[in-house]
Amino acid sequence: MRAPGWIRTSGLGLDTSHFDRRRSHRVVESPPLPFGHQPKPGSSSGLSIAARWFLDRGYNVSVPLEPAPYDLITESDRGLMRVQVKTTSKVGRNGRCVVRIARKLYDPTVPKNALGSYRMVPYEATDVDLFFVITAAGPIYLVPIESVTGSISLVLDEKYRAFAVDG
Repeated sequence: MRAPGWIRTSGLGLDTSHFDRRRSHRVVESPPLPFGHQPKPGSSSGLSIAARWFLDRGYNVSVPLEPAPYDLITESDRGLMRVQVKTTSKVGRNGRCVVRIARKLYDPTVPKNALGSYRMVPYEATDVDLFFVITAAGPIYLVPIESVTGSISLVLDEKYRAFAVDG
């Protein structure tokens, strides 16, 4: 039996006691983590999911510091692209995902309603290049603005299947 405080050393005089196998197999007790909520599809993590999608493919991502009509800028094989991130958990009557791709624009001439003095307007090609759409059902869509110009919402059915990408 070794005396308390005994330190095993290598031939170089280095402390090797932390390599003791008997100590490394002890189970470490952990208190319960304070994060019991389950993930919520269509939640506020959309920007992080989009950034990771581009980063995992080797494209750098930037997030604007000031308010902008896009959520991020990413490199692409065709240069920089402005990306608006949208998430949805809404399913229409036909069982297909529905996503709103309009933005709120302040307009003091609009009679106050549920939005206040804002109105919903479609994005334009001068605002964004792509929509990165995350659905609760799982598919992710990269939809170019040219394919949805003037739209305020999309029903993600067969018409948009070509824009679905691997998550």
